[in-house]
Amino acid sequence: MKKLFFICLMVAFSITSSYAQLKSDEYRFFNHLNAGITLGTDGIGIDVAAPLTYNFAVRAGYSFMPKFKYSKRIDIGDDPALTRSDVNIEGKLNMGDFKLLFDYYPFRKSSFHVTAGAYIGRGTAVEAVNTEPFVEKSYWGTSGLELGTAMEPYTIVSDAITGDVKAELKVNSFKPYLGVGFGRAVSKGRIGVQFDLGVQFWGRPELWTNIKAIDNETGMIETYYRKVSKNRITNPGKDYQDVRDAMKTIEKFCVYPVLTLRINGRIF
Repeated sequence: MKKLFFICLMVAFSITSSYAQLKSDEYRFFNHLNAGITLGTDGIGIDVAAPLTYNFAVRAGYSFMPKFKYSKRIDIGDDPALTRSDVNIEGKLNMGDFKLLFDYYPFRKSSFHVTAGAYIGRGTAVEAVNTEPFVEKSYWGTSGLELGTAMEPYTIVSDAITGDVKAELKVNSFKPYLGVGFGRAVSKGRIGVQFDLGVQFWGRPELWTNIKAIDNETGMIETYYRKVSKNRITNPGKDYQDVRDAMKTIEKFCVYPVLTLRINGRIF
């Protein structure tokens, strides 16, 4: 009788241990796969996620910002090379990145997680271009928007083929990410919800365009694609000074806040 009781006890213990082990191994290396849709300040995205262990998961996907546009009419002054005294400038977002993120769940009974990874993609966040011609065709490639003065020219030069004046706001193409959130990347059920708050470290934003200016080393006037120096924007026009002030402000934002809501579903 004692032997039978002992055997039953051992069987019960084995079943309990097996069940506990099964529960603890619910998330194993790539034993599940979830697909998700995200919406947030990084745009609209799609991704897939898989567990690495019970405490770790990996997500990979792509997010992009819809082509929002913003227009502003600026006073460009009087110049023989220009066909008008004002022009409409249009800026549009150009954000799109692949992302690889790793979630760490420190507490077994909580979906709270810490996330680290990176966004990798375009180095241009915003593109700006005039929406109407304003440079006399004979001056294409030599004249455009004069940021400086007659004594010290510093000109955003028009394109030699189209006559347009283009500029780009550049950030790092590799943007490390760090954040926290709630929700499982790989849901325990068929459908799951995940909330994340973090930042992209995208470096100091810089405005780049074709600039004609006196080279400090050679003393010659040269034109090439370069970063715009806010200190050389000396044109007294209000719109030009607004650009200078905007650049001062933008350069302070070396991180980009990322707030996302993710809805995901189990594939297997």
